[in-house]
Amino acid sequence: MAYTTPEITALLAKQDMLNKQLAEAKERETRQVLIEIVQKMREYGIGLEELLGGKPKAEEPAKEAKYRDPVGGATWSGRGRAPQWIAGKNRDDFLAEKRASVTSKAAVQAALFGDEG
Repeated sequence: MAYTTPEITALLAKQDMLNKQLAEAKERETRQVLIEIVQKMREYGIGLEELLGGKPKAEEPAKEAKYRDPVGGATWSGRGRAPQWIAGKNRDDFLAEKRASVTSKAAVQAALFGDEG
């Protein structure tokens, strides 16, 4: 049996609206909490394995950075999903080894020839 009085219909519509608002608020709050969790994990060096109860993989050698963001200094090993600062661009322009060799050449020239080099 369906309710048909205007008062009940209005209250049911209000309930639907409130349920939608509640779901949206919960989703926003969940998203914010996830952002905070990821920030804390990065801040304290906590990996996903450790978070899930496994031992931290401290004995694993760190992956050497293959690419470096010239603006922010962020690095990427070349594995996994490409970060925004390199996605869709020529990766050769971001090679960390290339940047290091250019920097070291400049340092050697400055040491040998002063600022004139």
